[in-house]
Amino acid sequence: MSRLKIQNIPFKTKLFLSVGILFLTLTLIVSLLFSRTSIQNTITNERTSSDIILERISTQIDSLYEQMNIAATSITKNPSLRSIVLNLNTSESETAQAYISQLQQERTIQTALGNMMFSPIISNVILYNREKNYFYYTGTYYDDMDYVDQVLSTDRAAESFNTDSVIYRAPAQSPWTLDERMVLSVLRNFADAATTQDTIVEIQVSSQRLKDLCTQDTFRDEKEILIFDSDGRMVYPYDRGITTLPVDSVAKIQSQIRAGENRYYSYDYAYYARQSDTTGFTVVLISNNETVHRQTRTYIFTTVITVLLTLILTLGIIFTLITQFTRPLNQLIYQVNKLSLDSDTKLTLPSDTFNEFEILNTSLNQMVVKLKASIQEIYELEIRESNANLAALQAQVDPHFLYNALNSISAASEVYGSDVTTVMCQDLSSMMRYVTSKKTEVPLIEELTHTKNYLEFMKISNDTNFDYIIDAPRELYDLLIPRLSIQPFAENSFRHGFKNTLPPWHLSLVCRAAPDGWEIEITDNGGGFSQDALSHISEEPMEATELEINGLGLNNTFSRLSLYFGEQFSYKVENLSRGCRITLKGAFKHD
Repeated sequence: MSRLKIQNIPFKTKLFLSVGILFLTLTLIVSLLFSRTSIQNTITNERTSSDIILERISTQIDSLYEQMNIAATSITKNPSLRSIVLNLNTSESETAQAYISQLQQERTIQTALGNMMFSPIISNVILYNREKNYFYYTGTYYDDMDYVDQVLSTDRAAESFNTDSVIYRAPAQSPWTLDERMVLSVLRNFADAATTQDTIVEIQVSSQRLKDLCTQDTFRDEKEILIFDSDGRMVYPYDRGITTLPVDSVAKIQSQIRAGENRYYSYDYAYYARQSDTTGFTVVLISNNETVHRQTRTYIFTTVITVLLTLILTLGIIFTLITQFTRPLNQLIYQVNKLSLDSDTKLTLPSDTFNEFEILNTSLNQMVVKLKASIQEIYELEIRESNANLAALQAQVDPHFLYNALNSISAASEVYGSDVTTVMCQDLSSMMRYVTSKKTEVPLIEELTHTKNYLEFMKISNDTNFDYIIDAPRELYDLLIPRLSIQPFAENSFRHGFKNTLPPWHLSLVCRAAPDGWEIEITDNGGGFSQDALSHISEEPMEATELEINGLGLNNTFSRLSLYFGEQFSYKVENLSRGCRITLKGAFKHD
């Protein structure tokens, strides 16, 4: 039942549905591949971008600490300052001279420390020694020196130095003040001698510098920088909680980093960690993957809308094109439905199907059957008409020739007597048997024999004023031609060609065989054809329907040959300097 319903769907609808389903399938496949590729590209771009951002920020943080380290190193390597520090650490004199020397040393220290303030990033430079109880600084002003002395007495920084003689401190509140001033610190000691190694240089930079490096407008609420120290403690951000991810996710990231997992990507979040070889800090870029999901949803939504719009537009174009392409088919069906072979024969279109091609197939089959019957009928009519034309032409030739022959015998009897007349009568008897024969086609040798008998008649009638030549190769003897199709050309020379010319007269009839056919050439030395006569002799053989039954003529003979040999027959009529030439050409007929 369903198959019958499908068959009853019009061809245009089936074509539209087939093309539409094919296009829809291809579009869905392409859309899925495009969406998948777009999502993968988004994730890849996200990872690449995160790696670049993390590397840049980590490098900038290292550069910040390196600048602080360079400043601290330049102080510890200052020869004058090292000498002063050595004196401070070894001198115990309290004379007036020693006091003046101490003031000069303090000015030298302040100058050396102040020289470091050329860098716009440095907020404070400190030089101190807990054991010797001195503290020098420049930069940020400390308003509570009692608190400074208290902190100095408990400072244990000198005990924290390793062989590198440098300490990098994460963002923290400055230990030298009671306010909540957050700073980054780099500490170096004078490690040249045991007497100076407890003297420490501290370079402080406002933690705002670090905050500026770790905060970018492009992060919004989706990305954030975390910094962990070498013990795995989070040291940044220091002034707020993590806003990008839940606390449990941050704790999980922290444990994963401790386990050595520096990269991680999941549906909910991703992080990329990089440990600094300079400071030992681990800089982590965390990312809430909501951005990726939002971009993915945007890609999918855009793809779906684009696919739907493209599909609607394409289906509309396909429907329009199919309508245009099938319009000639519908017009053809309409014309076939109106077609009638005659007033009584009309094609009947099947009414139980919507398949246009089945309708055309059925209709054309009917048309072929009826056309075959019509063609057969027309062919039989043409054959009968052709036979009737040939019979009419032959009827024209027979009495005309007889009249001419009797006139020749009558003239010869007056001149030569009974003996010649007897011969001519015998020849006439042979020619009459040939002329009255029922054969429609004869071998060429028989036609040439009949022509020769006729020319003998004319030679006797004209005494020594006429001669002729007949030449034909043996391979053409059996060439079948219409009866009485050569002799009329010889007769035409006497009736018209020699009529107004003085003798002697001559006629040549030459037959030639060619690889692809035959050729017959009739030449005389008569008066030729007039221009009017030439204009009436067609260069192309006449069709059977163009024949006129009105006496013997060359056109009738040409037409008989044309009817017999068909399109392979041709002829040419031309005047010579004296006389004319008629050339007949044709191909061998094959049964």
